[in-house]
Amino acid sequence: MSLLGFLEVFQYTRRDSPIHSLDPRSKLFLSIVCAVISVLFTDILPLLIVFFCVLPLIALARSMKRWARSMKGLSILLVFVIVFNTLLSPVTNPFSRSIALTIRLIALMTSISVFFLTVHPDQLSQALIQMHVKFEFAFAMSMAMRYVPTLAQEAYAIMDSQKARGVELDRGNPVRRIRNIVPIIVPLIIVSMRRALSIAESMESRGFGASKKRTYMDRLRFRKRDWGVVLASVLALVLLTYVRLYVPLPEWMLWSLPF
Repeated sequence: MSLLGFLEVFQYTRRDSPIHSLDPRSKLFLSIVCAVISVLFTDILPLLIVFFCVLPLIALARSMKRWARSMKGLSILLVFVIVFNTLLSPVTNPFSRSIALTIRLIALMTSISVFFLTVHPDQLSQALIQMHVKFEFAFAMSMAMRYVPTLAQEAYAIMDSQKARGVELDRGNPVRRIRNIVPIIVPLIIVSMRRALSIAESMESRGFGASKKRTYMDRLRFRKRDWGVVLASVLALVLLTYVRLYVPLPEWMLWSLPF
């Protein structure tokens, strides 16, 4: 059940770091650019270089432990990607291609982590509103960002309850472990529906949507370092896109595993 640890990538962690102090819009742009760059390349070494360029951003955000736990939760999916692509891929050196896809997935999730680990849900909502996104959509995104960590906590509580009742969740073959998910999923769905109804009633009692014109106590402002991050991201994206499309990579960067 370590897959639930992957949800920690969506949990905001309060830190005093250079990444946390950036405007959410600049971090959103940075994360999108890093994700796009991760998709540009298909070989192992270029993807490793991209990953090791993104990873220091997590270190600057002082969130390495939480990122490591989320990657540990993702390990089951990574193993599935390697096995599935190695057995069914029609290309030569399918194992090398599977490793490349796995590194790409890790780089993508690391890029996303830079944003979600350092942006408070309230800041996300405010950033979307100032980007002229409808308030309803911005509120929904903020609520979803808040609810994912809560969902993980409730899942762990249900798991502990089932273990106390004698349900062996961590034993048996893979088929049995998949069946063991049912005693977790069903109560989790019921709890989620109850929570959704409670939130809906609370929103209705507070007159949600009654006024079209809204006011806000705080407004986000771009500073010089935010513009610097955006500019550096644009330059990196343009440069690497040009390299990917028009500059042939040297032979040593096209290295692949011999099987």
